[in-house]
Amino acid sequence: MTLELAGHAALPLIVVALLWPVPHLLSRARWTSRAPRAAAITWVVYALVTAYTLLLIPALSADSWLIAGLLLAWMLGRLAHTVLSLRRAQRRHLDALAVIAVYDPELRVYIVDDERPLAYCVPDGARPKVVVTRGCLELADDTELRAILAHERSHAHNRHDLLVTGFLAWRRILPFVPSGRTAAEAVHAITEAWADDAAAAQVSHAVTLRAIIRLGSGMPGGLDHLGWEPDPATLARVRRLLGRMPDRPRYAGH
Repeated sequence: MTLELAGHAALPLIVVALLWPVPHLLSRARWTSRAPRAAAITWVVYALVTAYTLLLIPALSADSWLIAGLLLAWMLGRLAHTVLSLRRAQRRHLDALAVIAVYDPELRVYIVDDERPLAYCVPDGARPKVVVTRGCLELADDTELRAILAHERSHAHNRHDLLVTGFLAWRRILPFVPSGRTAAEAVHAITEAWADDAAAAQVSHAVTLRAIIRLGSGMPGGLDHLGWEPDPATLARVRRLLGRMPDRPRYAGH
């Protein structure tokens, strides 16, 4: 009985740890950028364990099953609302693409006549669509375009939209807890790192880095334009790829 009481008393402390230091430390862990797939699995396990622990506290009391049920209904409701609202937005986007985009069978992308250099993936069930703008095609060279498309197809193939949607819902389930936002931002960064690695494997780290800079700056010269100020997320991707660049060969000689 003493051990049981001690376990019950420790649960609130476990919840506090799961809602603050654990996600904070995980989001700052260096290994997550080196192994984005493992990091994504870790975040999913973290969310499931935290949700279970939150439900467990009221369920331990015989009089609190109703509270646990209401909490579970809240979680599932926020998840369903997030999925449905995003799905409606995606459907509107797909309807617009059907009118304004032209499909290129050679590149297997939908091209939008827009001068802004953009590339993205729109979820559509088992047939996600990769979209690029005319500005992207004009700005990137052939190898950079391969890296850009490999990045977006990694998002599509690995269904990163499901992962991001789940943690957006997690953020809405815990609107007053900073860990919800921390987890959502960390998972988004992980999916970008995952897709960057796919592009680097297909083309090269150098070309992938150049493509990110090219699209980020919107200028042919990329970093040659000193006025470019990347946003924190893009800067993190640039620094990560710079840190993962293969060592240049060293030549012996005098």
